[in-house]
Amino acid sequence: MRTIIAVILLLILGFIILSSLVKTTSQEVQIVQRTEMIAELAEESEGVRFLGENPFTREYGKLDGDIKRDLEALRDVVINCQSLMKNFDTFHLPGNPEIVKFLQGENPENLAWIPAQHPLIKRNIGLLDRNGNPVFFHRLSGLQIEYRSAGADGEHWTDDDIAVR
Repeated sequence: MRTIIAVILLLILGFIILSSLVKTTSQEVQIVQRTEMIAELAEESEGVRFLGENPFTREYGKLDGDIKRDLEALRDVVINCQSLMKNFDTFHLPGNPEIVKFLQGENPENLAWIPAQHPLIKRNIGLLDRNGNPVFFHRLSGLQIEYRSAGADGEHWTDDDIAVR
């Protein structure tokens, strides 16, 4: 009788442990679903690994945001890229289209920080700000970049420009 009770208790204990391991919270499910959605939007090329949700995917171009926050999100993603690509400063990335392609996975590691498709990314132009103007990537040094929006007038280096370092 003791053996039967011990076996039943072990089965119950095993069931409890197993159910706690398998159990997922609704928040975990939402995170997984959102990450999968972002990965689908990325339309990853074969061999390119999209790194998932980041400041760019969460904030760039969102309705409740602004240009300064967009540029800060872009800066944060580039800094993340620089930390993973230890020789970032050696790559020939002269301007917006080249930097965007690099961040989309056209790099030696095939890592993508930003999705292949985004409403503010235009082929051969690159990344646009909220006013529809190309973002200017002003390289201050090998690793330091200033991200500049032309502002409402559409002209760079005027008083309404927004810049983030």
